[in-house]
Order: sequence, then structure tokens, then C-alpha cells
Amino acid sequence: MREMVFNHSSVRISEQRRDSLSACLKDIVQGMSQLAHAKVVEMSLRMSQEPYLIECFENHTLGHAFETLRELGFRDEYVFLSRLVTRAPLVSGIEQDVKDRFYSTGSIHVAGTDEEPPILCAITDWILVSVPSRPSWDCDKLVVQFFELLLDESLEECSEHVDQLSRSHHAKDILDRHVKRVRSGCNDPVTLWARRQELFPSLSFGLGVERDLISCANHLPTIIGKLIGLDEASREWSARGGPAPRWRTRVTPESNARMADPKFVETRTFKNSLGCSSIFEWHARFGNNGRIHLRFEPTSRMVEIGYIGAHLPS
Repeated sequence: MREMVFNHSSVRISEQRRDSLSACLKDIVQGMSQLAHAKVVEMSLRMSQEPYLIECFENHTLGHAFETLRELGFRDEYVFLSRLVTRAPLVSGIEQDVKDRFYSTGSIHVAGTDEEPPILCAITDWILVSVPSRPSWDCDKLVVQFFELLLDESLEECSEHVDQLSRSHHAKDILDRHVKRVRSGCNDPVTLWARRQELFPSLSFGLGVERDLISCANHLPTIIGKLIGLDEASREWSARGGPAPRWRTRVTPESNARMADPKFVETRTFKNSLGCSSIFEWHARFGNNGRIHLRFEPTSRMVEIGYIGAHLPS
């Protein structure tokens, strides 16, 4: 799982921007929460120093800025930050080979900024978290240029694109790129099942779906496309709320008359992710007469897949 790395240079701003810092942090935390909920990142934030040692402006640190969120009534954002595991200094707990490579790099652009957080993200594929205090830190992707010392002691110029979160809406772009990249390497049902949480972070799967995917291997590209749409609808529902998801594909329930027949209900009952029997009445369609049976819980806003395969007996 990827990590988030805080760009401490981005908060070294003038006191005239003090009022806007809280608004920026509130927005950034909402984006961080989306990535954590989608299980793209760990619930941690890697920093150069502890928050109360990172100075934003005179007599005001990043830790003070976190407290200001609570004072302004942004309790959810403050609680999220409080629950994050802070990892400082920057390379604390990193594997030795990654640490060695990090120490063999040097920034190309060093004037007025500390490039260590972006370089660390460039060599680890982690996500940079920045306050949008200047144009280069106000985008969802950052080009990082650096020198790397090779084994023959020569210097190689490197350039990498880094995912950067500086506004809440950047989370969607980062998530879309992450999922697209992961899905591109998934071409068989065994891999699809093994990586289901990474591929479809907003869906749960019943225990029988692994067997179903193997049986439907010839329809895998179509099934993946349908699951992508269901995952997107589930993710939006989690953020938006409401009685039901806004489906990207046709999803319908069975008729009341059919659901009154115990034998009919039995054929729509499958083991859920916890191993308990649940009714998966709602269904989407794929291919020639294929069905994806699912259920959703308005209280938890959870969408769970229970069956993928041929049209069930009616």
C-alpha cells in the first residue's frame, strides 16, 4: 500500500495567508480521507519532523494549524488528522535499499525549497501532500527532476511524475490513475480475485464469487467493466449519501411476486464476505444473459457482490 508524504516547504507562507491555511488543510484532509477510505494509502503521514516542529510562520506551526481546525468546528477533519500515524523523520522505518537510493539522490531545483519529500515520492511511488501555496503545488501531478548517483559514481539525471494531493478533488484523479494502472495488469480470474480490494475498493465480495469468476473467465473483460461501474457508484454513494447508489449501469430488483416464493429466494441466497447467508436480490447484467447479483445497505452504504454468472433459475 502507498504512503502519503507531507511537503513541509509548502506551508512556509507569509502571515497574510494565515486565514487561508485552515481552509486549505480542511480541503486537503477531505482528499486524504478519500484515498484512505479507498485503501490506496495507509493511515499515516510521513514528515520531516513532528507537526509542532514544522513552522508555517512566526509562532505558528503545523500542529497549531491542526488545532485551529478543531477550534473552527471542523471536527471530522481534526479527528482524521489525530488518527494518522506520524512518521518522522522522513525516512523513518523505510527499508534499507530504499533509504540507500534516497541518500544517493540530489535535487536539480534547490533554490528556496526542500525537495526531499518530492524525491522520496518519486523513488517510492508514494503520494505528495502539499498546501497549494504556489502554482507547482496546486496540481494533481508533479514532475520531479533529480540527480541519482550510480554505482560507477557517475550522476544520472532523472525525471518522474509524482501524484500530488493539494485539493480534495485531486483524490479522484489520483484514485482513477491508481486503479487504471492496477487493472491493466489483471487478465485472469485468480489475479482478479487476489487483488479485488485494490481493484474495487468500494465493493465487498461474497465467498462464492471467487469460484464464479473462474467459471466466467471468458467474460472477464466485460465483468471487469461492470464491476468498475458498480465500484464508482458505491464510492459516490459513500460520499453523497442517500437511500441508494446512483448506478452507472442498469441494476434492478426482483419482482415482489417472485420474492414471495421461498424457492426463488433460496436461489438468490449466497454466502456474504463474513460467511453468513444473505439475499442478493438486486442484479446487473453482462454479456449474453449474464447476471451480477448484489445487495446494498443504506445504513453502512455498503455494496456487496454475491454472485457472478448465468441467469439464475426463475
